[in-house]
Amino acid sequence: MTEAKSKSNPASRGVMRWHLGLHIAGVLVLAVAAGITVLGLLWLMLGAPRVQATGPLKPSDAYDAIKIALAVVAGIGGVVALVVAYRRQHLSEATDAREYDKALIERFGAAAEQLGAEQPAVRMAGGYAMARLADEWPQERQMCIDVLCGYLRMPHAPDPPADDQALASWQREREVRVTVLGLIAAHLRDGAPASWQGHDLDFTGAVLDEAGFRGARFTGGDILFVKTLFAGHGTDQFVFDEADFAEGCHIYFRLAEFRSGTVRFNRATFSGGWVTFDHARFTGAHVTFRDAAFTAGEVPFEGAEFSDGTVDFTGATFTGSTVNFGEHHLPSIYRTAPPAHFGGGTVDLSQVADFTLPPRFGLQEPPPGLRLPEDTNVSELP
Repeated sequence: MTEAKSKSNPASRGVMRWHLGLHIAGVLVLAVAAGITVLGLLWLMLGAPRVQATGPLKPSDAYDAIKIALAVVAGIGGVVALVVAYRRQHLSEATDAREYDKALIERFGAAAEQLGAEQPAVRMAGGYAMARLADEWPQERQMCIDVLCGYLRMPHAPDPPADDQALASWQREREVRVTVLGLIAAHLRDGAPASWQGHDLDFTGAVLDEAGFRGARFTGGDILFVKTLFAGHGTDQFVFDEADFAEGCHIYFRLAEFRSGTVRFNRATFSGGWVTFDHARFTGAHVTFRDAAFTAGEVPFEGAEFSDGTVDFTGATFTGSTVNFGEHHLPSIYRTAPPAHFGGGTVDLSQVADFTLPPRFGLQEPPPGLRLPEDTNVSELP
């Protein structure tokens, strides 16, 4: 961390590497060279006049020579004073930068300690402190984001316990986690005071029961929901409405489980990113892509398992994205990715608004639970 910080903040590297005498000599050489260059240019502009001797030196000539010598000495003194003042200023700035970095590091330690506290209120305050620090410390913003995501990856029971005391503790922890996730989502929207768009987010293995990513823009980086459990308790628990999955982003819902609640991608735009649901399990949640626009990029559902719940594409438009539920041949050591398995859930494409570039299924017969637009033969689809 220290090395990365010193690279990104030159003023924090310390004092000048040159010795004072060498520094002065170098500046004098540059000054002399600049003076000779200026005199040469003036001489050329005046037509290269010849200097003619007019006789023996007069006393006034000696006085003029003394004045020139004194001016040169004064110039040298001025150069030395400027060099010393510059080095003093540089040292002051370097000291200030080190003190500022030290204060940021101390704030980071304090926020991390708060996130590990026993009291939920203190943990929540730690989340706000870490987010504020990420805003003010762009050189280490990713590190602060990683800590917040790491907190969400800590073990958390997906279902509320029956015991009253344990239930109260579970609910308090849930509020902390919802707050932390809300802080992350707020920084992914346009107009955020400090944008975290383009940064990596790692929710691998996290247990989430509420997430509000409405209006978020995913413009780059790796967003990992790998093996994440979406265990909503109620409706509209996970909201990606109006989100934009733009070119450059890679979002992995790989091996994620959508167990309960509602997961909404309504009016979301898939405009060039790579958003994969491969081998995800839809085991009870109601997942909606109503009025979503699939205009570019890839959205694979290879190997996904639909055993319960509903995936609803009402009003969606398929005009450019490659949406694949079928078998996919892969390069390298992986030969194929198996097709999606329909074992009881419902995937409803019957009310889509535009089927210009329909999803790929690679099926001859429609499996139970797959609903297609009227007069659409699954065997004729890609």
